[in-house]
Amino acid sequence: MIDTLTADKRYTAAPAGSINFGDEKWAILLLNMGGPQTLDDVDDYLYNIFTDPVIIELPLSRFLQKPLARMICKKRAPLVKKQYQAIGGGSPLLQWTELTGEGLQRILHESYPQLSVYVGMRYTPPEIQKQMESIAAVGCRHVLLLPLYPQYCKATTGTAIGEVCRWLKKSSAELSVSLVHDWHDHPAYLKLLRENITAALNKTDGKQKSKVLFSAHSLPDKLVRQGDPYVDQVRQTVAFAGAGFDYELSFQSRSGPVKWVGPQTAETIKRLGKEGVRELVIVPVSFVSDHIETMYEIDVKLRRLAELSGIEKFVRTDSFNDDPRFIHLLADLVRQKITVKAGQTT
Repeated sequence: MIDTLTADKRYTAAPAGSINFGDEKWAILLLNMGGPQTLDDVDDYLYNIFTDPVIIELPLSRFLQKPLARMICKKRAPLVKKQYQAIGGGSPLLQWTELTGEGLQRILHESYPQLSVYVGMRYTPPEIQKQMESIAAVGCRHVLLLPLYPQYCKATTGTAIGEVCRWLKKSSAELSVSLVHDWHDHPAYLKLLRENITAALNKTDGKQKSKVLFSAHSLPDKLVRQGDPYVDQVRQTVAFAGAGFDYELSFQSRSGPVKWVGPQTAETIKRLGKEGVRELVIVPVSFVSDHIETMYEIDVKLRRLAELSGIEKFVRTDSFNDDPRFIHLLADLVRQKITVKAGQTT
């Protein structure tokens, strides 16, 4: 996906040389996964995920992808609906992403009055391709793609960029594009993680030294062997953010019969309980906003597992959501990208 984007004649790694961001119309497109707003949206959401060949890669995907997706959806939808029902009947991801976009526009508006911030979701409305069309229709000269994934992964940022590439292929719009590839080691991101860990540790009883467990979304091992940088970037994030804490790293949200990157968060919690850990702070390191993986998988399932494993105090760090510190971090990423000169990197 990255190679396809950078090969397009409208892509520019250093947009400052061709766009006057202070005077010309331009846009930021926040890229995120999306989530069902209501229980009625769950079936379409799952179908869109499982028809994405990046998520399920089949030798005869042209013929088998859609039938397999329907079969998976029929089997999984009832359980997934129960999970969303447990967190209020839908995902808050769009709400948090829109609030983030509004905050980002407020911060940048004074310096860049012609800026508009859009939100594009990969698997639910507002769809990325439709947002690209809207950005072009209002006369923007440039769009900066800003993934809300700190670590780059083919299955997250990559598949979102794929949607942009498909739009570029069919559009003749004179709209240049640039990309913030990842920000897994940005100092402000690491500082925010550490501040949230400290705040969570302050909620423990302090009777004994607490264990800090970073939990990242897992990834099929096959993608890692193919060179996906996600796991390495997660480990780099954790090494910096966890320095000085008693920490470990594990992976959650795996599904299907293929081999996934481990160790699993659930198995790690069981082991820590057996080893006598009684206070656990869990850090959802690859997520920035609350959604099903934080609000149900961690707050409900893993909390219950921790209690059964003998862990007496279980605290999750706050998600960034619309935290002003997080929005200022995104604003810094934008400023760095739109001021980069040719020959420099960001």
